[in-house]
Amino acid sequence: MPVHVLDWLTDDIEQAQARHRATVASLYRDPQAGPVYIAGPTCGRRHGLWGNVGAEMLTAPEAWLGEVLADLAQRAEEFGDRRTYRPLYVEVDPFGVHYIDALFGAGVYLYGDQTWSAELVGDPAELTAPDLAHSVVHRQALALVEQAVAATRERVLVAPPVLSCPANIAINLYGQRFLEALLDRPAVAMRVLRLVTDVIAAATRDFHAVIPAHLQCHSVAGSRYAPPGHGQIDGCATQLFSASQYGGFLAPLDEALLGASPGGGMIHLCGEHRQHLAVWRDMAPLRSLQLNDRATDGLPDYLAARRDDQLLYVAPTEGMPAQRVLALTGGRGLVLQCDAPF
Repeated sequence: MPVHVLDWLTDDIEQAQARHRATVASLYRDPQAGPVYIAGPTCGRRHGLWGNVGAEMLTAPEAWLGEVLADLAQRAEEFGDRRTYRPLYVEVDPFGVHYIDALFGAGVYLYGDQTWSAELVGDPAELTAPDLAHSVVHRQALALVEQAVAATRERVLVAPPVLSCPANIAINLYGQRFLEALLDRPAVAMRVLRLVTDVIAAATRDFHAVIPAHLQCHSVAGSRYAPPGHGQIDGCATQLFSASQYGGFLAPLDEALLGASPGGGMIHLCGEHRQHLAVWRDMAPLRSLQLNDRATDGLPDYLAARRDDQLLYVAPTEGMPAQRVLALTGGRGLVLQCDAPF
């Protein structure tokens, strides 16, 4: 890899990036401030989340990393934007949202421009946890993260794979069989969820161990950046559960994962999840909710239910454009996922 890969990273760009990171950190300290605009370029994505199931990234890491860094260099000017935060980061994202599935042995494949995973064969009661210390995929991913840190000379944020959440992974692994177990064999369903939670927690610790604290960010940081020490889980599948199911089975596991980060963390939402607002209001380590698609259209209810110390990250939609988001929130406690107006 050329020694000059970061020659484009000027003092002006680094200063702009530092100011934006400080602004986001300030918003977490004072949620009455805002808004912050964030709209990072999708550098490297054709080699990662949406266009690669992992093999190229993990088996030819230097080539992959070289292409990602070339993408960053081509967009250097964007990272110096002083109004809109365009996070400068490398995301090591083999298998997309199915990284944990792959660790459990699920086959991950590319269909169209997205990754998917095949359900495991067998009864959910037979699920066993992978040995991460001897997992080829996990060791390769950790090595790639270390290479990314070294190649960027600790001047660029590095994000680990998407580690998702217990509900999403359980459904990925077993589909309808998991949902049936939740109703008919709750002890089996809870065992699956706990195993998945333990693996997510262990993987999180492993990645944090190889990413210097000041470079840490969670996945999809281009539009969901949070300061170091904050985590993220996906909440996509929570729309499938009633308030009582989520509160009784899933919320304690989500809370434990968020609580494992010193500053708490974020839940990503993209569907109809408003039946859980009361639980999320009382979830102490939940510092932010990230809304897009159908969830964004329900913004008034999220706004009314959030605690004073909780932030909202909002991706505007046709039905909830940026101007209306600003009118409803007054810009307070808001990270708006779009370009700042000029």
